[in-house]
This record gives sequence, structure tokens and C-alpha cells, in this order.
Amino acid sequence: MPFSSNDGSDPEQLWAWMQKHRDAGSKVFAIPHNSNESKGLLFAEASLTGKPYDTAYVETRASMELLIEMQQIKGNSEVIPNFWPNDEFADFENATSIQMFNGRTFLKENFVRYGLARGLKYNADLGTNPFKYGFVGGTDNHNGVPSNVEEDNWAVGGHGLTDRTPEARATAVVEGEMKASDENPGALAAVWATSNTRGAIWGAMQAKETFATSGPRMKVRVFAGQGFADHYDSYEALVTDGYAKGVPMGQDYKGTEAPQFLLWAVKDPIGLNLDRIQIIKGWVENNETHDTVYNVVASGDRLQADGTVTPIDAPINMETAAFNTEKGDPELMGVWTDPDWDPTQEAYYYVRVLQLPTARWTLYDELRGGVKFEPDVKREIVERAWASPIWYEVN
Repeated sequence: MPFSSNDGSDPEQLWAWMQKHRDAGSKVFAIPHNSNESKGLLFAEASLTGKPYDTAYVETRASMELLIEMQQIKGNSEVIPNFWPNDEFADFENATSIQMFNGRTFLKENFVRYGLARGLKYNADLGTNPFKYGFVGGTDNHNGVPSNVEEDNWAVGGHGLTDRTPEARATAVVEGEMKASDENPGALAAVWATSNTRGAIWGAMQAKETFATSGPRMKVRVFAGQGFADHYDSYEALVTDGYAKGVPMGQDYKGTEAPQFLLWAVKDPIGLNLDRIQIIKGWVENNETHDTVYNVVASGDRLQADGTVTPIDAPINMETAAFNTEKGDPELMGVWTDPDWDPTQEAYYYVRVLQLPTARWTLYDELRGGVKFEPDVKREIVERAWASPIWYEVN
């Protein structure tokens, strides 16, 4: 029988149940779900019983929780501007109305970027990183239509009768959760598997060679190593060299020199062009967590020597929802070396790929359904993908 909250509300109870199934020969792991509304509990300093983490706890958690959900219908769990004001792209599907219900105040400890850095500290203190997560996305669509994530095709919402029409979505509250206008169609999980088989897909998830997208079916690959070429004549040559000279997303970089990152992204075949590739680096210094965002590849040669990117003028048409199909690039590739690498400092690195702006589902509802959302509701969106981190650990 499945394990549910009726059987226990403490994740340690779930892990004990999972271990029994592993002992019986089953393969299981858990994926933490929408941490943005976790009330600070997902990346807390102690277990639900109040006991500080110890070696046994972090080892068990690292074994049981391999991946984490970056986004779903109730919002994005990467970051929020309140706590990351210097990240210009943090204002993305934040679903802030969640805070109106059930005491779910947003805390920095709710968000994945905080958890990644906090995990580095646990690794230094206890020898294991309990928050060493690969990335996936999910829909959490309550209508039973997983992968229905297109902004222009969200005709029936995601919570049954509550948000079934444009009129309902413009005014409704999803009971106990959020305003309907703060929902999004959901995200996708992607894996780099050797074949389209159950075993290969499972193996890719266990290896954390995964990425999440906010909906578009863009693709991302990341390797960390040494000796990559500046250019490859084919995607196949890039991937072959990536595995030969480095490690893929989800793994540890074990080199003795500043890591080189081999980066590749391609747009959704029926979607918009790409804007840029960024690398987010996090570390712990003097017992404080830090992170920074590097722009590493940009479309149209817009990346400047100081790391800034010249803004791209590609607005959407608010009267028709049409978007710019001329600017941006369908494919981005580059090699980047960490200019601030410290061999004595543990760090994580993950890639974020940004698409050019498109219309959000709310604009489609206004244009097609004749409704009007509140002024502060967003009408456009910068879709994105997040690749699983690569870690550098001091041995």
C-alpha cells in the first residue's frame, strides 16, 4: 500500500517506509514538492521533532531525496525578489498570494537556492550534503492532465470547477491555497537517458542528469571539466567531448584547476528563441551563504566584457499576444571558466536558460475571454529552464 499523510506527517516516517521497500528489492526515492510554501520546514535547521541534524539524518535524507521540484502550478521555488533583490530574473511566477492562507509566509528557507548553499555547510560540518538535489519540474494539475503546460492552451485551469473558466480565474481563490491568477500551467521534468526505457530513465534520475523547464520543451546540457573546445561542428561532438573531458549535470567536479563549463541549449521546436544562458554559483564563507549570477552566453553577441548583457528589444504585443520571432537565437553554446574559483571553497553551480518574453495565460484569457485581471497581475512571462547543479567539494 502507498504511504500517505494519514500514515505519518514526518518525512522520517516516509523514509523508514521507503527503506523497508528497498530492503525488499524495490527501487524508490522521494521528490520534495513545492518548497516555496513549506513554511521554512524543507531546509530547516532541525528535523520536525526539533532534533538538530546529525550524521545519520543527513545520510538518510541524501539517499532518499535525489531530486527537487523547481516549479509547479503553485509557483516557482528557485528564488523570490524579497531575498534575492540582485537577481534581475527572480520575479518569476512567485505566487505571492500563497502567503494569504494557512500561515504560509515566504521565508528564505523556502527556496531551493538557499537549500543548495545550506547543504554545502552540512557537507562541511557532517560529511554529507542532505540537499544535493537534481532539478525537475511538475504540473500538480488537479484535473488529471499532466504536461498541459502551454500558456496559450490553459483553457480549463488546474483545479476543477474553481478555475474552469476565464471569468473564474480572474476572480477566484483556490481554497486554502492562493488566488487563481497566481497559478501557472506548471512545469516539466526532463532527463538525459541513454534510451527511452524505464530502466534508463530511472538511471538518469538517480544520476541527477535532469533539468526542469517552466513549460517550453527546450533542451539544456552542461558539463564541467577541462580542455573543452571553443566551438564544435555538431551537437554529437559536443556531447562526446563533454563526457570525455568532464562530468555532466548532477555530478561532482573533482579537478584541481578552475572548472570549465561546457554549455548548450536549444529552443522548443515550436517555441520562441533564447535570450541567454546564466550560471548561478553558491558558496559558504564565514558561516554565511552567498550566491551570484553570471551571464555566460547571450544571443546576438550582446554579452559585454564586464558580464552585463545589452537589453534586447523584443516586446510582446499586448493587443494580440504576438511575440517577436526575429530576435534571439534558436541555439546557444559556450564555454565558461569560473573567474572567482577558490580551491579551498566548496561551491555549487547550476545553469538557467532564459527565453525571450511571451504572453502569459492571463493575457490570453483577457483577449479571448473578455475578462480583466487586476492591474498587478502579470501579462507576460520569461520562460526558462534550470539544469541540475554540478558541485565542487573540498576533499
